[in-house]
Amino acid sequence: MTKLQDWSIGFGNDAKIDIDQNNSDLENVLYQALRYKNVLEALLKITDVFIYIKDAQHKFMFTSDAFARLTGHDSWKELVGKDDFDIFPEEHAKVYFEHEEDVIKKGKTLGQHEEPYYNDKGELCWVCTTKNPVFDDAGNVVGLIGISKDITQMKKHQEIIAHQATHDYLTSVYNRKAFYEFGETMWSKLKREKQQSMMLFIDLNDFKNVNDQHGHQEGDRVLCRFAKLLKHECRESDLLARIGGDEFVLYMSGEKHAASKLVDRLIKESRQKDLKGCQVSIGIASSLQAKNLSELVRQADEAMYFAKRSKFEQFCFYPGAE
Repeated sequence: MTKLQDWSIGFGNDAKIDIDQNNSDLENVLYQALRYKNVLEALLKITDVFIYIKDAQHKFMFTSDAFARLTGHDSWKELVGKDDFDIFPEEHAKVYFEHEEDVIKKGKTLGQHEEPYYNDKGELCWVCTTKNPVFDDAGNVVGLIGISKDITQMKKHQEIIAHQATHDYLTSVYNRKAFYEFGETMWSKLKREKQQSMMLFIDLNDFKNVNDQHGHQEGDRVLCRFAKLLKHECRESDLLARIGGDEFVLYMSGEKHAASKLVDRLIKESRQKDLKGCQVSIGIASSLQAKNLSELVRQADEAMYFAKRSKFEQFCFYPGAE
């Protein structure tokens, strides 16, 4: 039989019984309380939603079985009297605690918001949570009810869509649209900080012959190998993108010396890769000679074509950038 003190878990401070009532009324109250508590327990057993009830000290009083399993427990009863710091990593427990402070101290509902957690495999996951205050008859906050729904798969799907919108489908570097979007931000930031920047316009010579002689699948593999080389050689702060069939751009902070060292490495490494006979032509331009990002790209493009026409040089600086 369910113990009387257990009812407070389901009903909080409202579970009051007047012992001066006659036995018939008392039995009816007990029956109704037990019936509703059993309904609540049954509901929280079958739902896959993470539901929990806490007191004003952030201690768990009742949870759904799904929430208990999330925390690595077999039963909600193992969570009673514990708080988030007893169960979750401190970094996440602090987030939960801060979110709940306004709910408990101010009696305000916290609408849908995202919260992190780690699953049993140690993978970072996310829930969408709503937290509501619970009041007693006098209007005092005595706890809260939280309802969370796992949105990890939805967030992963959103990340895939966002990645596809900004990255080249073949090489996984940024695409043309993302390059100009992020490049404008980078250009403005470097200008504010009075830093020089360099643009590399990179082309694979005779790439068309690869497609004609070896097929488009081999051509795709050459592009992927070359993109991988570029990603390996550039810094995390550099902006790399594929803006055409066999054309790439690399936007970097720094001066001629840094750009020259990078170009030397790219040419050296490209000769050691299986690019099916393709050589690299690189044009280099400096922000000192450009009014905006688009002009900087155009100047680097012109320098690249000059290098491409030369029989002896694989790279060329735009006049004024050398």
